[in-house]
Amino acid sequence: MPPFFGRIASLLPVLVTLLGCANITKTTGKSPLTPPKMSPDSCVLDIFFVRFPFDDPEVNTLMWQEIDEQHFPPQLRQRLRSNGFRVGLVGGQMPLILSKLLELDEKPPPTGEAFSTETVDLEDEPRVLRRHLQLRAGRRGEIVASGMYDRLPVLIRRPDRLCGETYYQAQAMLAVKTFPQRDGRVRLELVPELHHDTAKQRWVGNQSVMRLETGRPRRVFDNVAVEAVLSPGDMLILGSLSRRPGSLGHHFFTEQADRLEQKLLVIRLSQTQHDEVFCPSDVLPL
Repeated sequence: MPPFFGRIASLLPVLVTLLGCANITKTTGKSPLTPPKMSPDSCVLDIFFVRFPFDDPEVNTLMWQEIDEQHFPPQLRQRLRSNGFRVGLVGGQMPLILSKLLELDEKPPPTGEAFSTETVDLEDEPRVLRRHLQLRAGRRGEIVASGMYDRLPVLIRRPDRLCGETYYQAQAMLAVKTFPQRDGRVRLELVPELHHDTAKQRWVGNQSVMRLETGRPRRVFDNVAVEAVLSPGDMLILGSLSRRPGSLGHHFFTEQADRLEQKLLVIRLSQTQHDEVFCPSDVLPL
């Protein structure tokens, strides 16, 4: 054997001994994968839905004294009230009556998983319900606000008159969209809709991109659409006026079970993935 290979052979037992005594370090409890992040143009909404006795004076009067209804323009507030809706904003400390109503002082409200379908169904659930809704900027989400009405006569207040409209197989829906702002806040748009009759096919889109969609006809009430800019933790409160029977708000926010009950919807901005790099001009400006 040549001298060089002889020296290598003589070192092999030493190398084997050293390797046999070496400690192998194992890393546990940590994943090599990067934790998932929300898209920089998305946010998470906490959606609370609660039932309470119809015309309850504590909820309908005292609670609303601590909710900012003046945040919205007078003309919009007048249109909302004429159609049976009530809306306000809560920033900072939550009113005590609202906290009790949501059972936050006793135990966490029932919690569901995040909805990937961008639709939150708030019907046929316990008295207090909480859901999460994650939305991308400008993408439509839906909140199901009522069960199915076989026949729904509605009183609609127009600027110059009061008229009646009847819908069949109708269901109250709220279309929701979010638009992140440069300062970390989110502009929230909420539009009441009635989905009615049977599903039909229709072409949607613009002249360059058209697609065939199957869905039920929608009656969109843009004149009572609500828009608010929320900071994380702020809450948008929606309910009905108990003295507007037959109105649109009455059908959205009452429920007839063993007895007539009112319903309250609370939408809280829970989380944003704020990134100043993401600031397309068609999404962010108010």
